[in-house]
Amino acid sequence: MHVSNSVGAAFRRPAVPAVLALLVLGTLTTACRQAPPLEAPGLKELNRVSAGGMTVVMLASGEALKSGKDTAYLEFRSGTDGRLVDAGTVKVSATMAMQGMAPMMGSMFVHKTETAGRYLIDTDLGMLGTWQIGVEWDGPAGTGKTMMSGSVQ
Repeated sequence: MHVSNSVGAAFRRPAVPAVLALLVLGTLTTACRQAPPLEAPGLKELNRVSAGGMTVVMLASGEALKSGKDTAYLEFRSGTDGRLVDAGTVKVSATMAMQGMAPMMGSMFVHKTETAGRYLIDTDLGMLGTWQIGVEWDGPAGTGKTMMSGSVQ
């Protein structure tokens, strides 16, 4: 009996560290999966506004949007934990106030990306200066709208 107990103990001892290692690995994997995604590499934050429990972030490759045709991204993040959230249908508009005239309209076309909560925007803004960008969304994360400024250089 003494031999079988020591053999059984020898088999039980290594199992404890292995089980602990699997638990730690599982916890780390879950923590990494739940962490908020980083902003897209090579993009800079141009503006950030909060509205309707959501934080809307505009990102572009430079310090400002470019005059003429350009691209940018909009990210929709939860106002509570900062994670990207699916905003559903997104509409974006651009206007520039013109003294003594009707506002100038710009073109902005929204495309969903493979990352839920991140949208590609094709822009065509024909004049340098500060544009007012209207953003509306309607989807799983709720409905809302906001305005943000966008500098065009």
